Amino acid sequence: MNSSLFSLQPGKRARPRQAGYIDLSMIFVLICIAIGIGYALYNGGSLMNSSDVGNEQSNIGQLIANTRKLKGSAGYGSSGTNLVPQLATIKGLPNMSVSGSTLYNVWGGTVTVVSNGMTFVITENGLPQDACATLATKISRGQKVITAINGGSSTTGEVTSATATSGCSNDSTSNTLSWTVY
Repeated sequence: MNSSLFSLQPGKRARPRQAGYIDLSMIFVLICIAIGIGYALYNGGSLMNSSDVGNEQSNIGQLIANTRKLKGSAGYGSSGTNLVPQLATIKGLPNMSVSGSTLYNVWGGTVTVVSNGMTFVITENGLPQDACATLATKISRGQKVITAINGGSSTTGEVTSATATSGCSNDSTSNTLSWTVY
């Protein structure tokens, strides 16, 4: 074995190596990752709530479209008839919790679909304030609906965000929306 390969050159000192596992650049990267994870956790709740509102908006849209398929020449049947069993029969229920003939929204409030003769009424109970305001404005756009917020006066056509904001209570899960669809 040649000993010159393992010897130091004259006048040169061996460079000391760091004994730890993490250098300063790695510490910076770990701090950035920790900040990113903290931000995601902090905003995660609001992102999930936004997703819940979007899902519920889609559910109501599907209920409206599928209930319209039930209309006959005499309308939707006698006033006060629960249309949920008929929707279940034609597989017209969206992705909502169902117990018997009762539907539940993502917040655990009841959802009813009831005949009103030539129209039908969808009522959502137990909505938080942000969901109430968003659903009131979004569902009323571009569809033939009359919207009532918390049993107040009805609005035909689009509900403005100012009307929805003032009509929806800030008490969590105590809001009710109803849409009369024709």
